Amino acid sequence: MELFDGDIRKLFDKLDNDIDKIRDYIQKQNKKKFPYLSGTKICNYLMYVIYQYTDREYRNIENLTVAPDTHVCKATLKLGLINEEEFNSSNVQLIVIERWQELFKNTKYKPIDIHTPLWLWSRNGFKEVK
Repeated sequence: MELFDGDIRKLFDKLDNDIDKIRDYIQKQNKKKFPYLSGTKICNYLMYVIYQYTDREYRNIENLTVAPDTHVCKATLKLGLINEEEFNSSNVQLIVIERWQELFKNTKYKPIDIHTPLWLWSRNGFKEVK
C-alpha cells in the first residue's frame, strides 16, 4: 500500500510492463515489501491472472514461467519431466520452472499456459478425461 499509491498498475507502468523487470522488482529488489507476492508461484500467477482477465499487455510475455505450486509439481513428476529425487528436493519449484521453459523453448507456447491444465489434472487425482 505504501508504494505506487497502492495501485499495482502503476508498478507495471513504471517497469514498462516488462515481465522480467516486474518479477525482479517484486522478488529481488523489494522482496520484503511484497512478502506474499514475491513467492515463486504467486508472483507469476498474479501477472498471469492480470494478463488473462484485463487488457494489460506485457513485454517478454514468453518469460512468464509456470506457477510451480504443489499440483503443478506433482503433475510435472507424473509426466516424467522431473524424477522423484528432484520432486523431493528443496528447489523443486525452480527445477519445474526450468523444465517447462526448456520444453516450450522455440514454440508458440508459454510455460504459464500449462498451469491451469496441470493444476486441474493433479487436483482431480490424475483421472483420465473421457
